[in-house]
Amino acid sequence: MGDAVLVVRGSRPLTERVAEGLRDAGTAGVWERDPRHWEAYFEAPVAGLGESLEAAEAGVRCAWQEREGVDWVARYQAGLKPMALGRRLAVLPALEAPNPWPGRAAVRLVPGCAFGTGEHYSTASCLRALESWMPAGARVLDVGCGSGILAAAALLLGAKEAWACDVDPLAVRVASETAAVNGTPFPAFVGGVESARGQYDVVLANILAETLVEILPHLFARTAPGGRLILSGILLEKGDAVLSAASGLRVIERRTDGEWWTFVLERPA
Repeated sequence: MGDAVLVVRGSRPLTERVAEGLRDAGTAGVWERDPRHWEAYFEAPVAGLGESLEAAEAGVRCAWQEREGVDWVARYQAGLKPMALGRRLAVLPALEAPNPWPGRAAVRLVPGCAFGTGEHYSTASCLRALESWMPAGARVLDVGCGSGILAAAALLLGAKEAWACDVDPLAVRVASETAAVNGTPFPAFVGGVESARGQYDVVLANILAETLVEILPHLFARTAPGGRLILSGILLEKGDAVLSAASGLRVIERRTDGEWWTFVLERPA
């Protein structure tokens, strides 16, 4: 793992736009120390990366630091604890980790997974909303799947089928590994929602609010009549813009921790 660390701080919670910039630059892993303070690990400093992130996101400041060579992703994951979410789910941080809640369906994280771990509110609230609103035997589409934790959880909770997609090939590889280690086979493909086919009883999209606004027509088209659309990763001040773009959909639940929104929408039957 790399010796160069880009410390990213924001005046407000950092967004998926920052995460995408770090992934595109080839980060080996990102440690979210808190919502406004991330550390991204590289083999060597990437020229212009800090400046580009600062230009892309208001209130962001970046600084490079040198650290001894450490497998930071493994260290981060080693610090994760089992989490009980909702009434029926548990997220376990390692393949061999025992399940402290035998009555809960356990989603196991693959080694080296530093995103989509369930720690962040947006992922955790998606999992809770999925448990609350997904009908048994549903067909589920996870857009911007990251680690694939949502698609795996959907199958563990009783979905008949699940599909996952992401524009990041690394995320798709990790999602495929997540499917394998959890015994929850689902196809994961590189691409956005516009690459998906058919309609689904539940569509999940835990991504940047600005991206949600752009792709909502595609998300609507992929949601079956009477189906649910679960949107997350939305900063509090971006919520109205997302809802304004969701014409033709009915809001059936809003969840927030005071910084992030998760919306559950329904397409009329």
